Amino acid sequence: MYNRSMKLVVQIPCFNEEANIESVLKNIPNNIDNIDEIKIIVLDDGSTDETPQIAKKMGAKVISSNNKLGLANTFKTGIIQALEENADILVNIDGDNQYNPKDIKKLIEPILQNSCDIVIGTRPIDKIKTFSIFKKILQKLGSYIVKVISQIDIQDAASGYRAYSKKALLNINIFNSFSHTIETIIQAKNKNLIIKNVNIRVNPQKNRKSKLFKNNFDYIFKQAKTTIRFFIIYRPVKFFTTLANIFLLTGMILGIRFIYYYIMHDGSGHVQSLILCSIVIILAFLLYMIAILGDLFTINRKLLEDIQLELRQKKYKK
Repeated sequence: MYNRSMKLVVQIPCFNEEANIESVLKNIPNNIDNIDEIKIIVLDDGSTDETPQIAKKMGAKVISSNNKLGLANTFKTGIIQALEENADILVNIDGDNQYNPKDIKKLIEPILQNSCDIVIGTRPIDKIKTFSIFKKILQKLGSYIVKVISQIDIQDAASGYRAYSKKALLNINIFNSFSHTIETIIQAKNKNLIIKNVNIRVNPQKNRKSKLFKNNFDYIFKQAKTTIRFFIIYRPVKFFTTLANIFLLTGMILGIRFIYYYIMHDGSGHVQSLILCSIVIILAFLLYMIAILGDLFTINRKLLEDIQLELRQKKYKK
């Protein structure tokens, strides 16, 4: 059973994509079954080339930033704009023509069927010729780590080709400045949003340098920092108690070592082990305290998010 009177907003975050934006726009479907209106919005992140001009000529609504905000902040702008447009579904597709816009129909199908809140387009990583073996391994490893942390079956965590229901748009908050991909997945689990994966196609591309990160190691560092940060925000008790348990176990081992040498060597134990044992156990105690404080902050955050959701629902009520 499909919903009726559905509005789809397709947003395209881009920066200096004058060579690709026309191809992306012209391949977005004009008509989709069970969708009454399709609105295309190009989110220009301070481009210095002809990207916004080309997009306007192609009939898209262009929202430009005077300064480069970054992908995550641009995506956040897109969410607000989609809600202002009264969108029932938002599709995010990059402006570099990596993804095939014709797969939008496949991407929004699960939301039209009311079977999920977020759909992530899964790329055929092994078949992308411009990805090195190392990059393919990184993509798969990163998705596996996000899958473990979020406890959601994620096949392509870094994919920016996604569809969001209105429920998801009302619930999502973007704090990160690097990328929205991992953050929205971790939030989905904590806000009871259902995610599904859909296989999508990618377009043949030249091996060009990423605009988000300098190299693979820079990508690893930024994504790892983002993942840890949001694990702390949404799972502070688990994060800090795990660290505390490690420190406590280390302290106990050092304490046992001191006792062993103290007994076996007639009281001349390794005093340095006792000192280090005390320091480590104090650190463990402090981490347990931080875990308790983190839990209190989590309760406060959830209350604020409930208030925010209620305000958004009233403001963007259809």
